[in-house]
Amino acid sequence: MAFAAQAQENTGRLSVSPSASPNNAPSAPPTQQATAKTPEPTSNVVDAPLPEIANQPKVITPKQSSTPDGPKGARDGRWYVGGSAGAMVQQIVEGGTVTAVGQQPLDQEDSGQLGTYIAAKVGYDFAVRDVQLAFGGPTPMRTAMELEFNYLGSYEKMGVTGANGGAKVGTETFNLNAYSVLLNGLVKFEDLPITPYFGGGVGAGVLYATNHRLTVNGTVSGENVAYSTSAGTANNVCLALQAIVGFERNIYENLNFFVEYRFLAYMDVQFAFGNNSTPNGAVNQGGSNSSNDFLANQIISSGLKWSF
Repeated sequence: MAFAAQAQENTGRLSVSPSASPNNAPSAPPTQQATAKTPEPTSNVVDAPLPEIANQPKVITPKQSSTPDGPKGARDGRWYVGGSAGAMVQQIVEGGTVTAVGQQPLDQEDSGQLGTYIAAKVGYDFAVRDVQLAFGGPTPMRTAMELEFNYLGSYEKMGVTGANGGAKVGTETFNLNAYSVLLNGLVKFEDLPITPYFGGGVGAGVLYATNHRLTVNGTVSGENVAYSTSAGTANNVCLALQAIVGFERNIYENLNFFVEYRFLAYMDVQFAFGNNSTPNGAVNQGGSNSSNDFLANQIISSGLKWSF
């Protein structure tokens, strides 16, 4: 019997098998079955070095400002509406006099009464611009124009003195209701935790004085006088000027909260409370007239502003 060597591919080792004989058919070589290859797992995540991702530039829309800390808010121009309320905390009368018809003029003192202030406004914030100031680097700033409608109401109680700073001899009282419309200009400093601003306005005011009464009992220019005028009503249209300082802060999307201080002055206010004479010793009789250089009001208010 003869032997033959046969190599098997699957093991790589040499084996010995009986040689084929005439009486025996040669045995078929062993078959090798194909093994299915397991597919490699796939993923939608793109592997990238973390530093490369972190160093990608931030995407900033045209409506946002670019700062070292990233977007800070809207940078383009936008309209807005707002409303506020507050109090008049002090009133200043400059060069004020009141004169009962037929009597000597008396000087008016400042009023210490509180008042009510309500305002509504519509305006436009212009686009942010980098402005080079005298100190520091470029400062993001924007300007704004707004039309304001406000109401001021108070109970006025002013002391009156003899002319040229004499002793107090009486009291003037009336209810004041003032309606004003003003065009304001503002300058705002952007890209800060809060946005401070300042500005001023010019317009017109319509003032109504009701329930006026002037009561005097004292010595005026060496003469003892005692009288009171009857209640009266007067009105006046005058120039209105104001200075504004405030700050605002975004609290939700396009909604801002703001706080303001304003110095609102009505210029050359003149009231005429009747033309009837007020003789010495009169009680609730006759009329009076008053005038001043300006009637200034210090106001603190807060409100909400919606931009669109």
